[in-house]
Amino acid sequence: MALLLRVVISSTDARRLQLFEVPQSVESLISILKEKLQLQGQFVLQFEDPDFGNALCSLTDISELPSDKAVLHIQWCNSSLSETSLSVSSLDTASVDDSDGSLTSSTASVQRYLRTTSEWPLPFPIPPLSFDVELKLRRGNETYAETQTGIDVTRDIKMEILDKIVQAVFDIKAYPNNQEIESIASALISKYPCLKEPGKGKGYEGWLISLKNKLNNYRSKLRAAGCNEVSVNKKRKDVEHGHGFTMKKAKRGEVNFVPEHPCNHTDASLEEQRRLLIDETKKARSSMVVISEKMELTFSLRRKEVVEDQPMVVDVQQRWPALFLQEQVIMSGFSLLKRLI
Repeated sequence: MALLLRVVISSTDARRLQLFEVPQSVESLISILKEKLQLQGQFVLQFEDPDFGNALCSLTDISELPSDKAVLHIQWCNSSLSETSLSVSSLDTASVDDSDGSLTSSTASVQRYLRTTSEWPLPFPIPPLSFDVELKLRRGNETYAETQTGIDVTRDIKMEILDKIVQAVFDIKAYPNNQEIESIASALISKYPCLKEPGKGKGYEGWLISLKNKLNNYRSKLRAAGCNEVSVNKKRKDVEHGHGFTMKKAKRGEVNFVPEHPCNHTDASLEEQRRLLIDETKKARSSMVVISEKMELTFSLRRKEVVEDQPMVVDVQQRWPALFLQEQVIMSGFSLLKRLI
């Protein structure tokens, strides 16, 4: 008799698993789950019992499982995913000005649980992505299996992947080390081979850099929001590495300087101008005057992406093809010098 399972591995990862026959024991089921889902570490199983409104019950006998299909929850033993062994901290409640100007405690304050654990999950459970991105990656995997050709990773896909992974990482550990971050990149291309980077190496070097940068940016956002755990860890790490200074925003003339957007423009309006710019470059007789005007207008958005997201060259080429035109290479050099001086 076949058995359909939904296996909840963590708060950010759930898998669907079809078994063609019911295992003879709970131990056999655990062994199958470890093999099929590539899980490591010790865990026990709980299931949603329909007789008690789908409340969780420990699975001690295989006969307790509902027939045909069941929902299993993995409870990790002395693991980084164990809810009972995690130290939890949250953002301080934010204070905001209400309508009469007095300070009140925001009832909609955002909480982020950051955990520092002794054991890192191997392999790292890549969290589910949005439905459309999952479809694209699924088709990409099918194509990769036939042609060994990866997909064209757009900025939207890349940001979706990095955002979801970073949130999953912070549910486990605030400051993963280099080996742990590398295990994330390795797990990513294992789950989605179509994301493997062509050429020599392990195929995830670019993803490794992007993950480190995204983690740093995310910690900075939490620190600015007043997250005590990240702030305390930042101070401790600065002391350990002899850094007794605080990072400050880059000033005009510095490499990482990001100018303000032009008056009456936002990220959204400049993104629309960027699309119009691409349309202009695709024309058989494109106007260099129009291209130059729009390149000038979108400079702040372009700098913001380069400094904050630190994209790969291929991403810049895709989003800003006009930047690589001969006329623009010359003009950009003079324009940049003018802004930095």
